[in-house]
Amino acid sequence: MSEESQSAHTGTIITSKAELTIDDLCSVCGLPRDKIVTYVAEGIIEPQGDAVVEWRFSQTTVVELHRAKRLERDLGLNEAGIALAFDLLSQIDDLKRRLAHFEQDDHKRLPTDVL
Repeated sequence: MSEESQSAHTGTIITSKAELTIDDLCSVCGLPRDKIVTYVAEGIIEPQGDAVVEWRFSQTTVVELHRAKRLERDLGLNEAGIALAFDLLSQIDDLKRRLAHFEQDDHKRLPTDVL
């Protein structure tokens, strides 16, 4: 193989396994504990566990928190606005997936001379 065809990719694999504590999130995301508690109360992020000391979060929560921080900083949204934006973005993603599925089914049903 030539040197051009060899490449190494580095990065972090983000999992949905709940392994981060609230203190881990505070440290990684630069947010105070009470802000994370508020995000949980608003449904922006969802921990596993009942009590705050038992809460565990997945690594995907870090991505969601960075997105929430951007919405707050760039658009001036409060926690309720962030929760609404997350819900609407999730609905848009779902609709895009459904549309892609229907479009794929339509192509399968059309005669090949139409495509």
